[in-house]
Amino acid sequence: MSFDKDKQLTRNKVILEGNIAIVIFNWSKPVQMSNRIFKIPLVENNRSALCPLIAYRNMCKLIPAYGDSPAFLFPSKHKLVPVTYIDFQQYINEFIIEIGRNPRLFSTHSFRSWGATVAFKSKVTAELIQVHGDWASDAYKLYLQFSLSEKVSVAKAMAKFIP
Repeated sequence: MSFDKDKQLTRNKVILEGNIAIVIFNWSKPVQMSNRIFKIPLVENNRSALCPLIAYRNMCKLIPAYGDSPAFLFPSKHKLVPVTYIDFQQYINEFIIEIGRNPRLFSTHSFRSWGATVAFKSKVTAELIQVHGDWASDAYKLYLQFSLSEKVSVAKAMAKFIP
């Protein structure tokens, strides 16, 4: 299977430095003309079983590959095969079903929504959320998710303000 190395994330575009990784994108939805390079830093979180940096490091140890190989590979029939968007979406669906949730409510895009929400709730500034997610506008705010109790707190605050 061939792939466009200019548009694909390859192993040499994930720079591992201690407990930080810099993921370098030459192409993405907002960077379609390759007119700039987009870099996302990841920091190790050894308190979480879901740390992407630890998982990536482990995958690289278990499945070594050349630097110009796709960043994510799995062994299949005595060769390495790139993980495609469809593969990843299918894995997410299977996991969501396994934990008893409705897979129609989740997609790969859920990671952007979740990331923006966690950053916001962690008191990250709007400008940094925008830069980290590579949003050209403040459209990330459409992805923010709030609980009913958080929404009730807004109504309570408004009620206190009105005499």
